[in-house]
Amino acid sequence: MKALLLAGSLLLAPVVHEFFFSTLTIHHNDKEHTLDLTWRMTAHDIEHALSMRAELKLGSEKEYPKADSLLNRYLMEHLVLFQKDAQMSWKWVGKELDGETLYCYLQVEGVYTPNDLLVSCDLLQEVFPEQQNLVHVEGEKMPTRSHTFILGSSAHTFTW
Repeated sequence: MKALLLAGSLLLAPVVHEFFFSTLTIHHNDKEHTLDLTWRMTAHDIEHALSMRAELKLGSEKEYPKADSLLNRYLMEHLVLFQKDAQMSWKWVGKELDGETLYCYLQVEGVYTPNDLLVSCDLLQEVFPEQQNLVHVEGEKMPTRSHTFILGSSAHTFTW
């Protein structure tokens, strides 16, 4: 009986993991003149970070009706993109859940080159100080550049 109770309590315990990591891929589309952003993160980490604003319940029948706008607003608070001294803005394309992984898709229009793209990224670091955010910037005719943002990192400029 004790073993059954222990097993049951383990199933109800919050998911704990030892690393906190996200990957943001910023792909420059030469033909469309866009930056297509794909941001991969752990779903329950983002749900935890936003738990004071709403209970998201991502991917469930009870998903918060404004989950997309809440996620987009949170991403705007934690990702800043600049080029030529102007802050860039994106449009929300959508999200998808694959198991415990959340993918958020964003797009910046009117970008003719990703050169000298200034990025600042502190996603989830207010909740998980050990959070690391890897950013890749890639294009069809250029090698991929990468930078990892840890707590306290300053903005990084991607150049070719």
